[in-house]
Amino acid sequence: ALVFVAVTLSASVPDAPGFSPRPKLLSVSGANGAPDRSRVAPRASTKSKPGYENRDADNPPSRLQAVARPRIARAQIVEGSTILEIEADTNYACRVETSTNLIDWENIGWVDAIRNGLFRFVDHSTTSHPTRFYRAVLVELPLVRIAVLSDPHYMHPSLLKSDGPAFQNYLFYDQKLLRESAAILDSAIAGIINARPDIVLIPGDLTKDGELVSHRAAAEVLGRLRDSGIKVFVCPGNHDVANPEAMAFDGANVSPVPSVTPGEFAGIYADFGYGNASSRDPNSLSYVAEPVPGLWILAMDACRYDLNTNNRSFVGGYFDAVRWNWITNQLDRARAEGKLVIGMMHHGVTEHYVGQKMFFPEYVVDDYELVRETFASYRMRVVFTGHYHAQDVVRFDSPAGTLFDIETGSLVTYPCPYRLMDLAANGRLTIKSQFVTNIDYDLGSVTFPSYAYNYLTNGSMNYSVYLLTQPPYNLPPIAAQQFAPPLTEAFVAHCIGDESSRPISPQTQSLIAFLQEQEDPMAQLMANALLALFNDPQPADNDLSINLLTGEAGP
Repeated sequence: ALVFVAVTLSASVPDAPGFSPRPKLLSVSGANGAPDRSRVAPRASTKSKPGYENRDADNPPSRLQAVARPRIARAQIVEGSTILEIEADTNYACRVETSTNLIDWENIGWVDAIRNGLFRFVDHSTTSHPTRFYRAVLVELPLVRIAVLSDPHYMHPSLLKSDGPAFQNYLFYDQKLLRESAAILDSAIAGIINARPDIVLIPGDLTKDGELVSHRAAAEVLGRLRDSGIKVFVCPGNHDVANPEAMAFDGANVSPVPSVTPGEFAGIYADFGYGNASSRDPNSLSYVAEPVPGLWILAMDACRYDLNTNNRSFVGGYFDAVRWNWITNQLDRARAEGKLVIGMMHHGVTEHYVGQKMFFPEYVVDDYELVRETFASYRMRVVFTGHYHAQDVVRFDSPAGTLFDIETGSLVTYPCPYRLMDLAANGRLTIKSQFVTNIDYDLGSVTFPSYAYNYLTNGSMNYSVYLLTQPPYNLPPIAAQQFAPPLTEAFVAHCIGDESSRPISPQTQSLIAFLQEQEDPMAQLMANALLALFNDPQPADNDLSINLLTGEAGP
């Protein structure tokens, strides 16, 4: 049986010259516990700049060396796992290390919960060594402000030589504010620069359809962030690479324009992740960057541009064995080195409403059950995603851990959002949604929010009629026109986020009730789809906080 040994270490600063642990060993087995005086790690970096003043409560100015060392108050073995309860200052982060000889210490992860005022850590690993030692380590995480914008779908103005049937037909099937995309991105960039974040994340679909001219122009716009001292990290979306739908529009005609290869994508965005990555996957556009000491950005490429055909791009996403092995190797390395990891990818890592993988399979990564379970087991608490153009946060819980898929809506789809977030010393990430409200574009007398809302609802209404007349629904046009308004209402509510904060219209409620009373399986399917879109379990979608160590979420 595994024997747990509690260890009391020197209170000296571990990085100081001549530091050496002075162990006082107390053998403990079963459910008994014993104190453990553990060490403190120095702060990785500090930040002092305008905009950080309101974070003093979460980031006390005292140095870690003045904080009481953490101690393991209780240890017990339950079904082969070691459960530690740790007394420590919750204003800081806490991780756990293990050793078999009190000399070589291995980081095994961050604490995973706070219960009754105690940090909690569960070690599921097994060892053949008869004795394991544990110690807790306080870490003051860097104070970081992060912005996220997604799916800007930048369309270079030269691609629209003249408006006409060709471009209007494109917009019918894809209701994006493409003509306005440059002005929207300009406005979002200005707002982000004014907020002065340290880091900006962009999880894909930087361009309309991967046009070389659009990528170059988008990178030039992102250069304003770089020139303001902000570190920008991008990853590709399904529209961005080797896209056969890269076209210019001229009246009733379309003509192909150059797209980019994976290598060209990485070259264009060398200043935005690829040129300063600490590790690159040679088989994809995934990479790891460390923008501040101790914090990793894991940008993951699930896009399969290698499967694009001569006239269609591949919309779905999945990790083949080679890409997946690279990702898990990076997570292994992060855990061993005690890094806090934030993930980013284009496709969702879990369903954002019940049945999403059935209704729209290409918007959730394939084998998502395995993907989310694995990420949770590595205690990578958050993955920032895009793709579906909705403001939606979903929480996944399993015995292995907790994971949040934080999807950010598209800049070219109402409500045209981006997110601003502050990471505190104790691992709490406070998230606030912002919205583009003004753009330098002739909208007549209409405000931009009204303009964007009307564009989304009108376009979604027309497309819903078309969609409902196609398989598997096959509704007659008259019936499709009756069902289109509720479907549009549900989709728009999902795009905005926090669906439960707004009442469902009486007409839509009546239709859902009518469909539920029918015996036809298709009627039941449509009722369930509407209810799923309107259903919005916790946490909140727009403004919330998540502790990246414990997985606790709140307002």
